[in-house]
Amino acid sequence: MSLENLAKLKEKIENIPKKNPEIHLPSMIFLTVSGLEFFKKNTQIQIKRSTNINGFVKEGYFSKSFNAQAMQKLIMNFYIDEIYTSLPELLPLRNDIISTNNLIVYSVLYRKLTPTLAKALFESKVVKEFNRKHPKYSMVDLSHISPATVKLVFENPKYLKIISDVKVSLREKITERILSNQYLEEEDIIARIRALPKFIEWIDPRVWCLFLVIFFTEFREQFLSTFENIIYSYLDHTTIATHLSNLIMEFIQNAEKAHFGIIANQQLGIPKNKIDSFIRERKNRIELKNIAIQKKQNLEISWNLNPEKLSSSNLSKFQILISNFGLIDEKTAQKLRKKMGTDTEGINIASFYEDSDDEETKLGAGLGLLYNSYLEQICKKEGIHYKCVIYPEPKKQKTTVKIDIRL
Repeated sequence: MSLENLAKLKEKIENIPKKNPEIHLPSMIFLTVSGLEFFKKNTQIQIKRSTNINGFVKEGYFSKSFNAQAMQKLIMNFYIDEIYTSLPELLPLRNDIISTNNLIVYSVLYRKLTPTLAKALFESKVVKEFNRKHPKYSMVDLSHISPATVKLVFENPKYLKIISDVKVSLREKITERILSNQYLEEEDIIARIRALPKFIEWIDPRVWCLFLVIFFTEFREQFLSTFENIIYSYLDHTTIATHLSNLIMEFIQNAEKAHFGIIANQQLGIPKNKIDSFIRERKNRIELKNIAIQKKQNLEISWNLNPEKLSSSNLSKFQILISNFGLIDEKTAQKLRKKMGTDTEGINIASFYEDSDDEETKLGAGLGLLYNSYLEQICKKEGIHYKCVIYPEPKKQKTTVKIDIRL
């Protein structure tokens, strides 16, 4: 990138308006056990029982909108079990769905960053030597650093300035690395630079307390470099959020088309060969939406974080489900059932489109398969677990796409 283009990009980043902190996605926010305890003690929000996307009864609260930063804090503290939206149409909420998905991916990355940095510190020669000389004050886990110690450190102007200077230095060095990466698209550069301050600010204060042990030794520069490399590598994973959001919206578009198509055919008698042109008319979509409301047939999307079921070494697994009423044609369903056998987890999304006899389905698969391919390649390269499947649910008269990912 030329110096002139670099200067223009920096100016563009500085002038990007701040996003609206409110996400207007009407959702049931299901809580974990610790989340329920927190909400009952600290808020006046009414907790109620409701069914999630899988039909299980869980406890949580309904919200027409939520604050992105507040939600990120709740996710990072393992208070949120699932965010579930059920509406007659979802495409008009595209930006809010993408914002929700991005904040979840970023929250998972934020909360995984601290253990990664802590591990690097605990495995250092300096901390190991400290533990050997001071067994009474041995530190092998962040829980060994007391709130009193954190308070003492962050109330000391000298230590506070050191930590502040280190944060500024990390931000400047990582920003320059991002800008000098010739393989990044402008969109990725902007996303990483905008995310960087939060990645640094979300680092647990106990990590900085531990870092000070090393700061006053000859290993300081080595660990500054280690911190820089770890944070930079985590920013690489923000690409996953972009591709995942694109994939989700492609599936939602396909689901909404099938959703409205079935209603148009079954309730209004629109011939299958005329459904596409019928749905394109906004007034017809409004009519279909009203019928969906009357019939209680909604599109559904769920982000299931399952934190209570995760071990401390696996803080980053989550699952996305997208469902619509209506089943794929019987001929394709039979092929899928044969291919699935006893595997009830579904069929790989690429295999589904390959096995479909519906030419429109095949033609509409392009972008979905492209984004899925991007994610598969990225995740394989980074050693990240990723799986995307589709499966029919005859008993519920639904078709569901399931995405499993472990960052």
